[in-house]
Amino acid sequence: MPGHFVEPPPSPKPGPWHPVESHRDHRLRQDGKPWNLRLESTGTNVPARFLTEAPATAELVAEDLCWQAARQDWKQRKPCWWRSGARSAWKAEGIGLAEWAERLRKRADYVFQEL
Repeated sequence: MPGHFVEPPPSPKPGPWHPVESHRDHRLRQDGKPWNLRLESTGTNVPARFLTEAPATAELVAEDLCWQAARQDWKQRKPCWWRSGARSAWKAEGIGLAEWAERLRKRADYVFQEL
């Protein structure tokens, strides 16, 4: 029926269980303390204390978060296979994101060598 509003189903309520943690949450540094940050673009773990010890690390973490947001947005906008023009533009954007991640990796190598 046009104009008829159907109320969405209620959201599931949290149960008494604890959320399952990923295997990354259990990785420990050599001194036995957990890592605090994960740079997804570089695939590295960073102790949070580096944020206060080196401003370049804080900049790197912020840029990594921007890269993650851009990558997530890009993945969600994947066009259908029959839209070849849009698909080509989307793939070119993906190549740009991969190049951005490579620049972040090189920058991370430089920043972490300075620590």
